[in-house]
Amino acid sequence: METRPASEIAEEWIEKWSASEVPPLAADVGAGALDWELPREQPGLCLAAIVEFLDRIDASTPNHLMGLLAAGPLEDLLFHSGPAVVDEVDLLARRNPGFRLLLNGVWDSDIKPDILAKLAKYRSSRW
Repeated sequence: METRPASEIAEEWIEKWSASEVPPLAADVGAGALDWELPREQPGLCLAAIVEFLDRIDASTPNHLMGLLAAGPLEDLLFHSGPAVVDEVDLLARRNPGFRLLLNGVWDSDIKPDILAKLAKYRSSRW
């Protein structure tokens, strides 16, 4: 997989999911990386792209894009790479209100209990 800047991935992801008609996955290699490849194969880049995403939108209240990001890339990241990223996620949640809000939108059914336990203190306002 070609490594691209997190800012570029975040911008393409926003464009993809903001469009009135979402392109088929086969035609969507760039922005699809955040949805599929990055949470599994490049967790650090995935987390960086998520932070870039939050810098580009209003992250003060839950919205459509945040819901897609929380129940998609962030949830997949915690499921597939939780042990590798949980300390950084913890730090981001502590320091960044938008990230903490995003974390509250994650569905936790498949995430390992120890990962959920470490992040539970930030997840009191589920949406």
